Amino acid sequence: MAQVWFAPHAAGFGPLVARLVARDIPLSSPASADDSALVFRSAEEPKAALRYCRGLFRVVAESPDRLERGARSFEAAAASLAFQARGERGRGPSTFVLRAFGPDDPAPLPPDTRRALEAAIAGATGLRPDSAKPDREYRVQERASGRTYFLERASFEREAPTRPGELPRTTCRLLAELTDPGPDDVFLDPFCGYGGIALERALALPYRFVFAADTDQAKVDSVKGEMEGKAFARRRKTFFAKARDALDATAFEPGFVTAIATDPPWGLYEGGQGASEAESLLGLFMAEAARLLAPGGRLALLVARGASLDLAGRFALRESLDVLVSGKKARVFRLDRV
Repeated sequence: MAQVWFAPHAAGFGPLVARLVARDIPLSSPASADDSALVFRSAEEPKAALRYCRGLFRVVAESPDRLERGARSFEAAAASLAFQARGERGRGPSTFVLRAFGPDDPAPLPPDTRRALEAAIAGATGLRPDSAKPDREYRVQERASGRTYFLERASFEREAPTRPGELPRTTCRLLAELTDPGPDDVFLDPFCGYGGIALERALALPYRFVFAADTDQAKVDSVKGEMEGKAFARRRKTFFAKARDALDATAFEPGFVTAIATDPPWGLYEGGQGASEAESLLGLFMAEAARLLAPGGRLALLVARGASLDLAGRFALRESLDVLVSGKKARVFRLDRV
């Protein structure tokens, strides 16, 4: 029997996420998307196929009403939860947490509504509420459309906290996916920072070689350290991280690279470098990217919203997405070398 699933993702990437889900998961009905989540129906639990999403939830029930009124309507649905926990005490899940979200952020539920919903969940599952150390998560989630969902988390993975200037790994995966990965790719991130984009490409997507470069040696060392992990044991001979200036990639022959995904300095938000310097850097990098990429090569570029991009006849624009990165307005471009 097909199950309805709810998959939140980085805001603005909806068109790309919808394409990836259609590629990766047998769907029994088309997916529907809003700015930061995808709802779809599938008989199979997607599991690891959705590394580009921020978790995965089963849709237990839904309501056309907004958060407070929608939550009150979910008591009957909670009372009929199929999850069985009563026979698993001491060797399985025993606690749960109920969380509530508005379209973008956590939101409060009226105390009586929360108590009634928690009691219905506890009665159906045998679990007890414990927000400190929950084994299961249930969520009341309002969307921008005003529709509200009652959800049960299917995946408990959590993104690790990011360091200053570091992209969330799901965003890194989306940028890597935007280049249409193939097994013959020579992939480059010339502004790699802590290496998230290159590491995600090497971990989950096909390639021939992956190169990661940054002027900050400490960050490059961090990338090399992560490559020592067990997950990358078979990839170390094809992954190369080096301290290198993105504007001086003369170590590569013209046309050697087939795909680039990168996040150059924004300037508008980073201390010590202004918007005009960032614009100049971006222009110089575009010229270098044109030299590196073979005809038909793909470039995925994350820049501050409002940054100008001079294609100068060297690139064709294939896609543009307005996105949010750590709450900041950004734009993603997919360009093809002509």
